[in-house]
Amino acid sequence: MNNKIQSVGIGLTADILSAADFGATNLVASLGNSLLTNLFRERAEKAREIALNEMAKCERSEFDLASADQFVAIVYRYQRAALEGAAYLNLSILAKIMKGQTTEGSVYASEFGEFAEVVTSLKTKEIVYLGTLIRMHKEKKLVKKGSSDEYYELDQSVRITMIKVLVGTVHFSEIRDLISCESSLQRTALIYPSSVLVSGSTIFSPTSELERLASLVEFEEVLGEINA
Repeated sequence: MNNKIQSVGIGLTADILSAADFGATNLVASLGNSLLTNLFRERAEKAREIALNEMAKCERSEFDLASADQFVAIVYRYQRAALEGAAYLNLSILAKIMKGQTTEGSVYASEFGEFAEVVTSLKTKEIVYLGTLIRMHKEKKLVKKGSSDEYYELDQSVRITMIKVLVGTVHFSEIRDLISCESSLQRTALIYPSSVLVSGSTIFSPTSELERLASLVEFEEVLGEINA
């Protein structure tokens, strides 16, 4: 845990509590400082456990000096996400990115930082959507057009299958929930509108950023954590 970040946070908390207090200023500030210290400690410990579990699976060669420097920056960004309150699932994905980069030997703090900004903002249903989307695009299974021998293109086949698989589940009880999720995910640059049907429906496909993320993170493993 970064002591400077903790100290600044504790000091700020004390100031705000003191400003809002009408009586026992010292008591309120002291209680707030104690609670914040414990909160930072719990978040840091949770992040440490998640990262160590992932990195224990990593097979890697010895870092050169430049890579070690990049890795330190990555760990710092990961720690920051934890202290800011990133959810367990999101921290798990960040730890998997860390492991994936290390395994392939492309340890870049800038890439990790860009993914961290996106991943920490993802809701569970958005992660389910992205994991399902990238898996179906990798499988490349086409859907038949009714009883004919013709097939839909891949993007539309994936869309049809996504609706069958996801709508009616705990995360997407109705089709509008799926559409809302797609609209929200456009902020991330992980999906893009690949085509518009005659009906007016938009079909979304993975961007190169999502494909890169999927090369670092095994989404089937992530989906398994969600369903566990």
